[in-house]
Amino acid sequence: MTLAPVAANDRSVRVIRPAKSSIEVLSAGLTALWNHKSLLLEMTLLRLKVRYRQSLLGWLWAVLPSLVLMITYTLVFSKIIGLGSGDLPYALFIFSGLIPWTFFSTSVSTAAAGIVTHRYLISRVAFPREIIPLSYVAAALLDLGVGMLMLAAMMYYFGVSQTLNALYAIPVVGLLFICSVAAALCLSAFQARFRDIGVAMPLLLQVLMFATPVVYSSAVIPQGVKAVYLANPLAILIEAFRQATVFGVGPEFGDMIYCGTVSVVLLVLSYMLFKRLDATLADVI
Repeated sequence: MTLAPVAANDRSVRVIRPAKSSIEVLSAGLTALWNHKSLLLEMTLLRLKVRYRQSLLGWLWAVLPSLVLMITYTLVFSKIIGLGSGDLPYALFIFSGLIPWTFFSTSVSTAAAGIVTHRYLISRVAFPREIIPLSYVAAALLDLGVGMLMLAAMMYYFGVSQTLNALYAIPVVGLLFICSVAAALCLSAFQARFRDIGVAMPLLLQVLMFATPVVYSSAVIPQGVKAVYLANPLAILIEAFRQATVFGVGPEFGDMIYCGTVSVVLLVLSYMLFKRLDATLADVI
């Protein structure tokens, strides 16, 4: 039996050209990302499987770091320094701020190194590279969910009742997710070219943590600098999460509009930057 030769023009050829405009970059990137949504799901599940594989505590690691920090900060700021939180137990006050902050810091720190970690895959397989940092952020969402369940259990223990205003935490988490994705895309693209990002990441996150109301309330910020302080959308979102969940107070509409606008703008700019640098990722890692 004789096999007929396959004509060269029968094989599909993919031609990669520079994008003509930013709109084209955004449109083509989102289309490719949607076509590879199953890959995003699989890589997210892989993150979760690998993270707790052969671990004695398993899923407890999702909240254990926040619990340890809660105990430490409660002893330091409440017992030693004497910083108060009104009628709310200080441990609950701290934990309600640590949950959204831990989600953001975990997302950014793990996603920033994701491109470098997967350099073998990037240099051999063609797929939307943004799936890598996105999968880290998506995996951190599960830890956030476990933390929120722990928060509800702590509120029950301390006798703090929840109200329907706790539902405001959903859009707050949505905006926090957008901010995390924007930071993850931007930092992961730069981390591939400048390894300094990974070295400086712990210090940057520590400074940013104390620049947001995680272990204290934004009410203690002097009025003279409060406008500058609240220009950071993370400060507004973390405070709004705490107010909605444990204080039962809804966020300010104007603050949410501001955070939504800034988050979306940062996401678009970060995604376009990532796609602009995407073409040379395999060459620099």
